Amino acid sequence: MEYKLIDRILTLGNLIGQAKLAYIEADTQLQVASWNQGARYLFGYSEGDTMGKFLYDLIPVSKRDLAGCKKTQLLTCSHVNQLGEERQCEIFYSPIINFQGEKLGMAVLAKDISARLKDKANLKQQEQNLADIFGFAPIGIYHVNIEGKVTSANSEYAWMMGYESAEAVVEQISDFASQVFYDAESAEEFMFGVFEAEEVIRFRCRLKRKDNSFVWALCYAKATPDESGRIGGFNGFSIDISDTVRAEQELKKANERLKMLSVMDGLTQIPNRRRFDEYLGTEWKRHYREKTPISVILCDIDFFKLYNDNYGHQAGDDCLQKVAKAINSCAHRSTDLAARYGGEEFVLVLPCTDAKGAMALSEEVRTCVMNLELDHEKSTVNDYVTLSLGVATMTPGPDNSAEALVALSDEGLYKAKENGRNQSICKDAS
Repeated sequence: MEYKLIDRILTLGNLIGQAKLAYIEADTQLQVASWNQGARYLFGYSEGDTMGKFLYDLIPVSKRDLAGCKKTQLLTCSHVNQLGEERQCEIFYSPIINFQGEKLGMAVLAKDISARLKDKANLKQQEQNLADIFGFAPIGIYHVNIEGKVTSANSEYAWMMGYESAEAVVEQISDFASQVFYDAESAEEFMFGVFEAEEVIRFRCRLKRKDNSFVWALCYAKATPDESGRIGGFNGFSIDISDTVRAEQELKKANERLKMLSVMDGLTQIPNRRRFDEYLGTEWKRHYREKTPISVILCDIDFFKLYNDNYGHQAGDDCLQKVAKAINSCAHRSTDLAARYGGEEFVLVLPCTDAKGAMALSEEVRTCVMNLELDHEKSTVNDYVTLSLGVATMTPGPDNSAEALVALSDEGLYKAKENGRNQSICKDAS
């Protein structure tokens, strides 16, 4: 029995040593009787220095507290030991009582909690840092539980969403999908991403503010697990990009205006040669697929150089503008295109139009311009400004081309001039 007790005592002593705990025993006079290595580390005295010394002179527990101790007590304190080292300590002290209830002395068990307190302080500082980031971050931060209720939010998110405070967001947003997203399809896509892929990255959408207006935002989300490891909600971040979107929209409008300017003739305000080439190329490919005819009409103002020389360049510009407007007014269908081809030449593209229809429109254009009754005293064919027109029609195929169509209409124009001007000549190759 005594051997077993000795073994247990030795085992307990070994565990105390391994745990780097200070263990001290003192007699009824409070004089030290046992002092281990842990006590030396914590209080700075060697075992030889302490034997027979009073316990209250070596550890930060008063004589009165030690002498009056009837049950285990705990003292947490900061202590500067014999070596001048500051230690944060937890000290347990308790009377040693035998089976007869007699007090045989005092036992002290102590440990250094400096590292733990430092970790606790660091943790507190980290928590404060996170709170500061949460509170002052220039992006909206929030958490939503599995039921779709916002359980926390920062001030930036409240401001972004038009709520008076973060607390108001938590109180009032109980159905995240329906209350936060301006567009239902965005809500569905976002929530699917969170609960199926468990994250959403760079999700651009419109968020619904409290007053039902919207703000453009770039959103991120990451699912968070509950205690069982299943998805219990998600953390979210939203960045207001309304200014960026507005700038993009303005840039888009500017680019559209620039593109429009690039395909419009500055003088006549109808499409220019570049737009004609693009449009004819596109329509040629479509008609090639559909095996339908397409027509082109080339128009030239008769004796325009004489008009300019006689009336001046300003009058010449006015004449071009009026003629362009008249020609453009004859392009009745949305698919018809009238353009300035160059100088005093104009052109019309007539999709899905055969030679008969193109010739009829050509005569309409010629008559419309002549009816403007723009005086042209140097003309040898009429007292007013007139047009000569070349009409060509083709059904696109492997043996012809858009360029050939234009060349054919040019042949018709040349023939109209050769035949005396103020007329239309048709070249049908459909």
